[in-house]
Amino acid sequence: MPIEFMSVAAFIGGAVLSMVASSRAVEKALQSQQEILKRGERVEGRITKVWRPPLMGSFPRVYFEFQPVGSERTIQGCHVDRRLLAGFVSSLPATGTAVSVCYLPEDPAYAVIAKLVSRWMR
Repeated sequence: MPIEFMSVAAFIGGAVLSMVASSRAVEKALQSQQEILKRGERVEGRITKVWRPPLMGSFPRVYFEFQPVGSERTIQGCHVDRRLLAGFVSSLPATGTAVSVCYLPEDPAYAVIAKLVSRWMR
């Protein structure tokens, strides 16, 4: 009997620890996206693909490409849509849609799609 209790307690403890770690990772990623939005330069980009993971609780990925100011190369990026859902599926831009992209001038690999960044923190 004590071994079963310890197994259940370890499972529940692991689940709680996992939820806390996941929540902190999402919060940190949201803060990073907001920082890019505040400090970044804006250019026009284009959506190349939208992928909604089949697992419940997974965030959709929006793939895009853009050309930084003064650069001759196109950069491809992936925006993880971490906006809160209020009971409805978030509307995401369709493939081929032009969007406003914010990127850090010192490292254009850090880029987000401006309209998909949540303005509010939990």
